[in-house]
Amino acid sequence: MERQTGKRLKQLDGPEFPTLLSHIWSAFILLSNSRSMGFSGPNPITYEQIKAWKEVTQTPLEAWEVSALKRLDTIFIRVMNGK
Repeated sequence: MERQTGKRLKQLDGPEFPTLLSHIWSAFILLSNSRSMGFSGPNPITYEQIKAWKEVTQTPLEAWEVSALKRLDTIFIRVMNGK
Protein backbone atom coordinates (compact mmCIF):
# COMPACT_ATOMS: atom_id res chain seq x y z
CA MET A 1 0.00 0.00 0.00
CA GLU A 2 2.81 2.36 0.89
CA ARG A 3 4.50 1.77 -2.47
CA GLN A 4 1.30 2.44 -4.39
CA THR A 5 0.10 5.48 -2.48
CA GLY A 6 3.32 6.92 -1.10
CA LYS A 7 1.66 7.08 2.33
CA ARG A 8 2.36 4.87 5.31
CA LEU A 9 -0.74 3.89 7.29
CA LYS A 10 -0.15 3.45 11.01
CA GLN A 11 -2.89 0.80 11.08
CA LEU A 12 -0.65 -1.49 9.02
CA ASP A 13 2.33 -1.21 11.37
CA GLY A 14 2.87 -4.31 13.43
CA PRO A 15 5.26 -5.19 16.21
CA GLU A 16 8.99 -5.32 15.57
CA PHE A 17 10.13 -8.61 14.09
CA PRO A 18 11.96 -10.65 16.76
CA THR A 19 15.52 -10.88 15.42
CA LEU A 20 16.17 -14.01 17.49
CA LEU A 21 13.69 -15.82 15.23
CA SER A 22 14.92 -14.45 11.91
CA HIS A 23 16.71 -17.72 11.07
CA ILE A 24 13.40 -19.58 11.42
CA TRP A 25 11.65 -17.13 9.11
CA SER A 26 14.49 -17.36 6.57
CA ALA A 27 14.32 -21.17 6.64
CA PHE A 28 10.55 -21.04 6.18
CA ILE A 29 10.85 -18.72 3.17
CA LEU A 30 13.47 -20.95 1.52
CA LEU A 31 11.46 -24.11 2.16
CA SER A 32 8.23 -22.47 1.08
CA ASN A 33 9.74 -21.36 -2.21
CA SER A 34 10.47 -24.98 -3.09
CA ARG A 35 7.14 -26.46 -2.01
CA SER A 36 5.01 -28.47 -4.41
CA MET A 37 1.55 -27.45 -5.54
CA GLY A 38 -1.58 -29.56 -5.58
CA PHE A 39 -4.98 -29.15 -7.20
CA SER A 40 -6.24 -27.20 -4.20
CA GLY A 41 -3.17 -24.99 -3.78
CA PRO A 42 0.18 -25.28 -2.04
CA ASN A 43 1.09 -28.54 -0.33
CA PRO A 44 2.43 -28.50 3.22
CA ILE A 45 6.17 -28.65 3.82
CA THR A 46 6.96 -32.18 4.95
CA TYR A 47 9.37 -33.36 7.61
CA GLU A 48 11.28 -35.10 4.84
CA GLN A 49 11.71 -31.79 2.99
CA ILE A 50 12.92 -30.10 6.17
CA LYS A 51 15.38 -32.94 6.81
CA ALA A 52 16.70 -32.79 3.24
CA TRP A 53 17.05 -28.99 3.45
CA LYS A 54 18.94 -29.32 6.75
CA GLU A 55 21.33 -31.84 5.22
CA VAL A 56 21.89 -29.97 1.95
CA THR A 57 22.45 -26.60 3.61
CA GLN A 58 24.19 -28.08 6.67
CA THR A 59 21.90 -25.97 8.85
CA PRO A 60 21.40 -27.27 12.37
CA LEU A 61 17.84 -27.03 13.67
CA GLU A 62 16.58 -27.87 17.13
CA ALA A 63 13.32 -29.77 17.56
CA TRP A 64 11.49 -26.59 18.67
CA GLU A 65 12.68 -24.85 15.50
CA VAL A 66 11.27 -27.62 13.32
CA SER A 67 8.00 -27.32 15.25
CA ALA A 68 8.00 -23.57 14.66
CA LEU A 69 8.52 -24.16 10.91
CA LYS A 70 5.60 -26.58 10.84
CA ARG A 71 3.37 -24.11 12.74
CA LEU A 72 4.27 -21.32 10.31
CA ASP A 73 3.47 -23.65 7.45
CA THR A 74 0.09 -24.57 8.94
CA ILE A 75 -0.80 -20.88 9.15
CA PHE A 76 0.46 -20.29 5.60
CA ILE A 77 -1.65 -23.15 4.21
CA ARG A 78 -4.71 -21.93 6.12
CA VAL A 79 -4.33 -18.39 4.75
CA MET A 80 -3.68 -19.60 1.20
CA ASN A 81 -6.81 -21.76 1.35
CA GLY A 82 -8.88 -18.82 2.58
CA LYS A 83 -9.69 -20.28 5.99
